[in-house]
Amino acid sequence: MKVVRMSDELFLKRAAEEDGCMISAVGLQPLHAKKAEPVQQAGEPVRFAFSTLISYRRRALRMTMEDVAQKAKVELDELLEIEENSSYIPEVRTVHRLADLLKLPIPQLLVLSGNAKAATAELTEAAVRFAARSRAVEKLNPEQSDALNEFVKVLVEQKEKEAKKK
Repeated sequence: MKVVRMSDELFLKRAAEEDGCMISAVGLQPLHAKKAEPVQQAGEPVRFAFSTLISYRRRALRMTMEDVAQKAKVELDELLEIEENSSYIPEVRTVHRLADLLKLPIPQLLVLSGNAKAATAELTEAAVRFAARSRAVEKLNPEQSDALNEFVKVLVEQKEKEAKKK
């Protein structure tokens, strides 16, 4: 049996297409159950910054999507959703795994992904600047590489500031 991870919405759509065939699922929420809401709905530029950051960082490290999915132990379809759909909010576990693999600070990625509340306006402003400077290309040009490095620097500095507070 092949195990495939997909959203409840997609599962229900595919189930309807089966036209009376037997199907099964683990973890599907009842239709009447409320889906857990993220801590904060990050604005579109911030979510776009998260999607772009993951894509740029992966490409800067010269990794394919398949490499990242395998090494981070996340589903390839979820990684594709993260990189291509800026409104998608990944699971916290996925953000942790990507942060570890891509060497990015977890707390800031949780904010950018929409899973945590922003601690400072500085992170939001940096994310908006990064999103504004980002363009979809196959290879990072020097400006995009500079934008990525500048943004990662802000993320790391903020992590260090938070560590000093503790």
